[in-house]
Amino acid sequence: MTKITYRNSSIAAIVLLFLLLSPLQNKIDLQRKQMGFEQRLLLMPGQITGSLILGGFKGLAADLLWLQVEELFHSGQSYKMLPILRSVTFLQPKFVTPWAVGGWHLSYNISVMVKDHPEQEKAWIQAGVDFLKEGISYNPERYDLYFELGWTFFNKVKNYAEAVKYLELACKFPRPDYIDDALAHAYEKNGQIDRAMETWKEIINSGNSFSPTAVRMLHNLKTYGSTIVPEKK
Repeated sequence: MTKITYRNSSIAAIVLLFLLLSPLQNKIDLQRKQMGFEQRLLLMPGQITGSLILGGFKGLAADLLWLQVEELFHSGQSYKMLPILRSVTFLQPKFVTPWAVGGWHLSYNISVMVKDHPEQEKAWIQAGVDFLKEGISYNPERYDLYFELGWTFFNKVKNYAEAVKYLELACKFPRPDYIDDALAHAYEKNGQIDRAMETWKEIINSGNSFSPTAVRMLHNLKTYGSTIVPEKK
């Protein structure tokens, strides 16, 4: 009951803060338009969030910062998100979502913006990998960030040995069914065909929701030596 009451109070406080800030925000936006600045200037994470941190309301401050992250994402300003994500993860390091979102934006969205500059693209991808590794250091007892990192290595970096490493770690914890399927694919890409077949057999025997996929992949491996069926000529 205490937790529910506290959460409701926090939500009410957030709503109240936005109601109080709204008139001032509109005034700021109008002034910035008149001065030729198009970007939206929020009072967070400066005055308001700083006051909340000093007042001992780290959770509420993180919630307010997260709302700003959401706004930047939906307005297509992903490149502005990293400092705020850093602030959220500093305040609430056990909050897994900002780590996952930050890693994704760095390795995928922001890196694509500089795809014409290979060295910069590589640096942003590595920044995403490092961000996820840092998140794992605070949340080593959950599958989430192991999977995010394993998938980044599999799908973006094409380093299948590292993909296997982190997907195997993800499979040590309660997890969604798709993670076992991803691990089987990583085994195959890493040349560990026996392990891939073994994992798909385990998926079938366990009643995993990916069983139909596993049946097809196993058949293709046995028939063609690969899960990718060659095109008919």
